[in-house]
Amino acid sequence: MKLTPELSRHNYRAFLWHSIWLALAKNFMDVDTVIPAMLVESGGRAVHIGLITAIMLGGSSFTQLFFAPLLSNRPYKKKSLLLGINARILALLGLAVLMVYAGQLPQQLTLILIFGLIIVFSLGGAFAGISYTDILGKSIQQNLRKPFFSVRQVIMGIGAFASALLVQIVLTSSSYPANYTYMLLIGFLALLLASMGFWRLQEMLPSELTIRSTQHFFQVAREELDQNPRLKYFLGFVNTQGISIAFLPFVILYAKEFFD
Repeated sequence: MKLTPELSRHNYRAFLWHSIWLALAKNFMDVDTVIPAMLVESGGRAVHIGLITAIMLGGSSFTQLFFAPLLSNRPYKKKSLLLGINARILALLGLAVLMVYAGQLPQQLTLILIFGLIIVFSLGGAFAGISYTDILGKSIQQNLRKPFFSVRQVIMGIGAFASALLVQIVLTSSSYPANYTYMLLIGFLALLLASMGFWRLQEMLPSELTIRSTQHFFQVAREELDQNPRLKYFLGFVNTQGISIAFLPFVILYAKEFFD
């Protein structure tokens, strides 16, 4: 079925709905600050911070290399998108429930459960991210894409500022583990509301890219880099930026130990 202007505007509003609630949820489930701080409060040390950072930052990106060939062969990816986002939602709910019983569980068991749920959360994001990009590219007409990214950037900026203020209020309103329970529940609810935008999406056009194997995927990626030189600079910038972000969890550990 052809993508009409009406369907394009419908999907445009659905993606914006997701962006609004994701902007509010982001700081409540921030993988660079909130999750490491929760891990420290649960008894984690530098080695645990290192492992959780590797899982959340490097592991989720690395697994996309395996998810991409699998998902590229699916003509329609809405179900995959919902599977990934729902995994993240349930992982957040699981972390919130875990915080309720954190004081009654052995410290080692609490850390193991946190790691397990964070793995589900990170892999769900990696799985959903591939489908998100594919659906966005074919579900919004070209004349609406630039306005979408501009509006989304404004929304994410305002939402990040507002949610940061709310995070401060929630964290200081009570002590551990109640404060993190409230944080994760708010993040869960906001992400649940954000996912409703994906349920409303109407994916009309099938994807045309077919990947026969992992080797073929790397071949296609290399061809894309040769045809689009700017993509090399973009990837270099993103990965360089990620190095600096990787230090944040250790800064949180230092602050918790010396400044409470």
